[in-house]
Amino acid sequence: MKTASDFAGRLLALIPPALALTQAAAVAAPAKPIYQSPLVDVGTPGHAVAIESPVPAGAKKLYLVVTDGSNGFAADWAVWVDPVLRGAYGEKKLTDVGWAKAEAGWGEVNVNKNSQGGPLRVAGQAVSGIAAHAVSVIEFDVPPGTTSFAARGGLDEGGSAHGGSSVTFALYTERPRISSGGGGGGGAREPESALGGLTVADGLVATTFAHEPMILSPSAIDIDERGRVWVAEIVNYRGHNGKRPEGDRIVILKDTDGDGRADASTVFFQSREIDSPHGVCVLGNTVLVSANGAIHRLIDTDGDDRADRHEKLFTGIGGAQHDH
Repeated sequence: MKTASDFAGRLLALIPPALALTQAAAVAAPAKPIYQSPLVDVGTPGHAVAIESPVPAGAKKLYLVVTDGSNGFAADWAVWVDPVLRGAYGEKKLTDVGWAKAEAGWGEVNVNKNSQGGPLRVAGQAVSGIAAHAVSVIEFDVPPGTTSFAARGGLDEGGSAHGGSSVTFALYTERPRISSGGGGGGGAREPESALGGLTVADGLVATTFAHEPMILSPSAIDIDERGRVWVAEIVNYRGHNGKRPEGDRIVILKDTDGDGRADASTVFFQSREIDSPHGVCVLGNTVLVSANGAIHRLIDTDGDDRADRHEKLFTGIGGAQHDH
């Protein structure tokens, strides 16, 4: 039986250069914050932290960013309390300056109102400032002569009252690759925005290989000896059961011109018998798929990249909770 480490090693050995993370010298490195707060949650004294940061000389832009604290976005209402810029001109309140662009993961970016338009309150106290919901990016033009930024980063009671708020505050002078696509309302969900939600090691970058509509809701992938990416798609899932009448799919993605992006796809197998598939494993002309309480063996006998034999290798292995 193959172990998890066997599969990991196999994946690394087979992944083609076009798919691999590339050297940062070939692609611009992601922006780095000039300030990063510690985690702010309901256990933080006063539900807020003081923020003081120098602004580099010559900076043209300042981005105020709130990200989720890795426990979900549902209650991540945040507020930049009394944010100001300081410099040769004295002090400017950002609530008076106005932003160039603002995005929020849910609701709206508001001045002196929370993301839903209600009063701003942090730990029982009324405050003033700029409110948003993680993930949010607020862009400001920096006045000449600016030397520093100051504010408090706090949790608005619209979220903290429910107990699950957990965010971090950050400042950038270059636009960060951060998606503002949260779970509740507006926000960027375009493929170009998706990479902003990934963190990669210094010296590496992640690039897009494929996105919708070429694939939909991938649950698992494998890579064959030819560098092709096999994807198990979930569309017919729980409340969406039956949304795809033909059944869920196993799809082969191909990069035919070697530019690092999928430009062709083939449906290897599609059936209601593999609705909500959990995994795919490619072994030459045989493909194993876990779905619906069974391990399915799909065989391509004539090499046309389409399964023409379907067997159930194991059955009766479902459980009370079928997810993966």
